[in-house]
Amino acid sequence: MNKKIILSSFASLLFLSQVANAEFKYGSITATPGILYSTNNVSEFTGQLANRSKPTYGVDLNLAHDSGLYFYNIYKEKRNLVGSDDGTFDFELCSSLGFAKSVSNVNLDLSYENCHIDSKTAQNTGTYYARASYDVNKQLTLGAAYAWDTTGAAKTTDANNRNQDNLANAYKFFVAYDMGFSKGTVTYGESDNFSNYYSVGLNKDLFGVNFDLTYWNVEAENWVNRLAPKGIERELVVLSVKKTF
Repeated sequence: MNKKIILSSFASLLFLSQVANAEFKYGSITATPGILYSTNNVSEFTGQLANRSKPTYGVDLNLAHDSGLYFYNIYKEKRNLVGSDDGTFDFELCSSLGFAKSVSNVNLDLSYENCHIDSKTAQNTGTYYARASYDVNKQLTLGAAYAWDTTGAAKTTDANNRNQDNLANAYKFFVAYDMGFSKGTVTYGESDNFSNYYSVGLNKDLFGVNFDLTYWNVEAENWVNRLAPKGIERELVVLSVKKTF
């Protein structure tokens, strides 16, 4: 059944790729909707899985003003925990308000994101992001990003092995190189007393659809979860597909 769903999703994406991308322009605001699929839902800054190693489907919408201001929304269907008293965790809805600007070869992006997870007890999570990259030339880009989780979504343990919430600081550095047939990206990231990872990815636009294939190597020595032992070392390959209109 799952194979049929996945094949149907890819068939739909290929069909939609034949439709020319339309720019929805409303005065000084540009609206860009999209649909997406990923074999795993992996946290960008921690490498943490958020969908029990199962596929994730979603839709998103970006509203961008000519000044650089934008309002981005993404909805994901997923199942994080099954039979939990905390809720069904069937979906996640995130909204971001940000400002992005390019000056010469420097690209800057500042934003705040609020996420609501389908849960009875968990509060919304709020995170500030700062991103910067520098285009060395047409092929090579160097970049860094910082995230500050203001709600302590990342759990660690103290000296007595007790759970504690952190105002988690996380950062990552990356090098991207356009090889012609695809763009390759190598990334290293860390989050406060929680995890560190490196990833190697290939990204390519094909038939009007963006494909991203990334290998993740994650170590989370202080990961605390009632369904998993303390400490995680994980390797996985994630395929993500996205079509924008």
